[in-house]
Amino acid sequence: GSEIKEYAAHLIPEGGFKAIPQLFGNGWVVVGDAAQLNNAVHREGSNLAMTSGLMAGEAIFQIKSRGGLMTKRNLSLYKGMLGKSFVMKDLMKHKDLPSLLHTDSHNFFMTYPTLISQAAQNFVRVDGAPKINREKATAASFINARSRWGLISDAVRSAVSWR
Repeated sequence: GSEIKEYAAHLIPEGGFKAIPQLFGNGWVVVGDAAQLNNAVHREGSNLAMTSGLMAGEAIFQIKSRGGLMTKRNLSLYKGMLGKSFVMKDLMKHKDLPSLLHTDSHNFFMTYPTLISQAAQNFVRVDGAPKINREKATAASFINARSRWGLISDAVRSAVSWR
């Protein structure tokens, strides 16, 4: 058999693009979630960690292959490679969304999911009642929960942040 010798776990930071620290320096690079390379919007991070690690390794290999030293200047190759990849493009696309979700977390993580779930249930319910009544009730539940202005404001802020 086998036995567990060690167990480790850690929280995953969700800072996103705006929280990315310096990624390289003289003799070092930062990859994965240590570099805040997590996309909270799409709940992804392992693929970003693996890709950033691969690119860091490729950059170091290229530098070593040409006899270079691991200087900050040479290691900037890693940042350039990362910048051309889907990692930074995806994080950049959603750079404003984490702050929106943190600012108004109750509505985005509680109110809207509940309303959408109720709307979906009403949409597929078969009970002999006219659909128009349920559609009106669903619209009213959204307006009662957030008001017309709140709904419009949230939609505009989401669209701007999602760009």
